[in-house]
Amino acid sequence: TLLLVLHKGVEYLGYMSVDFNLAKVNEKLFLDFEGTEVIHCGINETEVAPKEVFAKRRIQIPGKYQKVGENTVRIAFRNRYAVDGNGLHHFMDPEDKEEYLYSNFEPFAANKMLPCFDQPNLKGTLLLFTITPAHWVVIGNELEKSTIAVGEAAKRLEELRIPAAFISKELADAKYNFKEFATVPAISTYLFACIAGPYGFFTSPRKPEEGYPPMKIYMRKSLQKYVEPFANEFFRITECGISFYSDIFGYKYPFSKLDQIYCPEYNIGAMENVGAVTYSERYVFKDPPTEGILLRFAETILHELSHMWFGDLVTMKWWNDLWLNESFATFISNLCLAKGSGLERYEAVWTAFHKYKGWAYREDQQPTTHPITAKIENTEDADNLFDGITYMKGSSVLKQLYYLVSHEAFCDGVKEYFQVYQWKNTELRDFIGVLQKALKKHGSSIDLDKWVQEWLCTKGLNELQPKFEVKDGVIAEFKVLQSEAPNADKVCRMHMMDIALYDKDFNLTTVERVLVESKPETTIEKIKGMEAPVAVLLNVNDYSYSKVRLDIDSMHAFQKNLSKIKDNLTRMMIWRSYWDMVRDGLTSAEEFLKLVTAQLHFENEESIVSGALGYSLSAATFYVPKEQREAEEMVLYKTLETRLKMEKMPNIKKLLVSYLINFAVTVDQKKLLIKWLNEGMGDYSLSLDQRYAILQKIYADANFPLEEKQKLLAKELEKDKSDNGLRAQRACEAAIPAVENKEKHWKILLDEDTKESEHTLFAIMSGFNSRHQEELLKPYAEKYYCALPAVFEKRSRRYAEAFFNHVKPLDEDEETLKRFEEISKTISEDQKTFKKVVMEEIEDIKRVLKARALYKESIKTVSYTHLTLPTNREV
Repeated sequence: TLLLVLHKGVEYLGYMSVDFNLAKVNEKLFLDFEGTEVIHCGINETEVAPKEVFAKRRIQIPGKYQKVGENTVRIAFRNRYAVDGNGLHHFMDPEDKEEYLYSNFEPFAANKMLPCFDQPNLKGTLLLFTITPAHWVVIGNELEKSTIAVGEAAKRLEELRIPAAFISKELADAKYNFKEFATVPAISTYLFACIAGPYGFFTSPRKPEEGYPPMKIYMRKSLQKYVEPFANEFFRITECGISFYSDIFGYKYPFSKLDQIYCPEYNIGAMENVGAVTYSERYVFKDPPTEGILLRFAETILHELSHMWFGDLVTMKWWNDLWLNESFATFISNLCLAKGSGLERYEAVWTAFHKYKGWAYREDQQPTTHPITAKIENTEDADNLFDGITYMKGSSVLKQLYYLVSHEAFCDGVKEYFQVYQWKNTELRDFIGVLQKALKKHGSSIDLDKWVQEWLCTKGLNELQPKFEVKDGVIAEFKVLQSEAPNADKVCRMHMMDIALYDKDFNLTTVERVLVESKPETTIEKIKGMEAPVAVLLNVNDYSYSKVRLDIDSMHAFQKNLSKIKDNLTRMMIWRSYWDMVRDGLTSAEEFLKLVTAQLHFENEESIVSGALGYSLSAATFYVPKEQREAEEMVLYKTLETRLKMEKMPNIKKLLVSYLINFAVTVDQKKLLIKWLNEGMGDYSLSLDQRYAILQKIYADANFPLEEKQKLLAKELEKDKSDNGLRAQRACEAAIPAVENKEKHWKILLDEDTKESEHTLFAIMSGFNSRHQEELLKPYAEKYYCALPAVFEKRSRRYAEAFFNHVKPLDEDEETLKRFEEISKTISEDQKTFKKVVMEEIEDIKRVLKARALYKESIKTVSYTHLTLPTNREV
């Protein structure tokens, strides 16, 4: 039983009654609670002094107060609202001064709001009561049962054995309400939710008899006008997902309602709280979204919805099996977009999926990579597990498993999984067991234990490349070579994939369901005797998780004929292969940027254009030596400027403008940006984010008078009085190129007692460390290195990582590498997050230095002579 008295302001009161059974007395038993104060504590029938039991984020339950069987701990507590997005977060809307609250707990933050056994394998029911201002709505995991005035709640509190002191005369006079909610079924603590404030909402017109739960979308009132145009699509995507999942899982939506809430200053994309999914306000579209952005939003909706089954109905026993939640949700949401009825609009789903696999490829080649089923010893380990390996590698591996076992066997296994394990906690072996049973039913002899060992229990990825012999114009022998990528375990894996062969006219032949065995060389018999191709692409259709190498002949052919390939996913994969070669030091950034300038104007798929531009930005910013950087940026600027003049597609035009802002270097280019702000761009309207990006770029440039900058910003803020505008203002102010200004903002970033929200501090970071201010920021390099230990020790993990990544010295050179290597030696093994980011930074700098050296070498020679790849074909 939980009662929350949610005041306006900085703190709240609570009363928690925890009932649990003990098989035996346990002297080490405790509740997790990172709160401000325990006011009262009772264990079974004994009143206990709070100071006896509450210390160091724990409420001890001494053995002398325990008993075998049923136990009850009653706690009255006081706590401060969070400003870092974990626990019960408080936000005041600067437009209407209304206050909003929301909870966010995964993986280990429920204890920041309430005392509890905060671990996923201890599921429990929850009876929630709240006392709030009368005009607030309250959203929990279950439906609201009743609302009465606080003054009428005394009898109900007495029935619950909650002290009457929680109902003060002040609350009654202030017109507070007492709400009671239906009992939440047995779920893990990280899935509990409480959202409160004067939220506006839209209600789905669907009726229960149509097969859908009651559904609402909530948002701050000041954002309601922006959400309204997309509310119907939000509901429609949700409905399509419920229909698809109910069918493919063989289990109807398992909870009584589905509320979906936009939350301010939200740390992540979304969170699958039972019946109350919370979303970042990045999905509130103040400007028309592109199709790619809508696709990402649809995937997020379906990802969180799938968790109602996979994660909430059935939950992993411990965080080492987090992939059972996140990998599955990522894969199945994309499968839903690809196969679900009514979702045909999102046909670019697998192209976008491949683009986001880059997150996994990068992290899986770091020295900090880990198996999908990772060893988790504590909550810091669990926090670090929400990464590209768990999400994108895990989902990619599930896509491979799905193709390996067939759609029918996969679905049969999943259906039994929910029937057998509903409302329980599971481990990897439980999921694999039902899938193996389904395979046997379908007559398959595939050994999933071997597959699990190869794919889930080892780290890193494989590099695959073709090698074939041609005689008399036909393929005499075709092999797939398999090796390990950097930092991977020395293991070859079984890959089920398709292979594309292109003839001289670039007509395509696809060889489907090719099994690459778990060894360094696999001969592919079904390709023998086929006409010799001019280009080969392994893993076309992207069913396997691997790094595909292009042989030199295929690389030449694709560079000349990329626009002839009609399939968007295939072109996305080729772009990815080129970029991997740049990152791995096999071809130079110069050659890649030539490819961009030659081929970008042929691309019209948003994910591909976005991917190619993102690669270009990374290449120019990091992989090009400082001496040549501005020249490369100028070429890219001219390339985008030329295309923008001819571009008709709004989504592509938006991408081009965003990257033109990024690549604007000269004073004249920045003056053009100011002209865009003041006079517009004809048939294109700058988005709010683009306008603020221009302002921040101008603010960082000493060539423009401060008075001019302030007038430009004031003009924008007059139109936008939201929290976005205030954060943009703070970023601009931090960007001002003046010694005293940098020192002022440095102190703000290091103030451990700050009352600023972390999101405001992130905005300051983005302005403080502005590119092209290297000389001004030089004094802060040593200060930064010295500050890191304290930041990682005393600040939240999210803040520490942001500080590390966004305030670090802008020059990635030998000296920077040396400093990070020295720091690495001083970090203790128990400082896991700190150790992880430093090791990854060292790896990234080594790649950067290798790439810059290759660039310098490449501009001395003719194209491709610096390539180190073998031809891999014999004629």
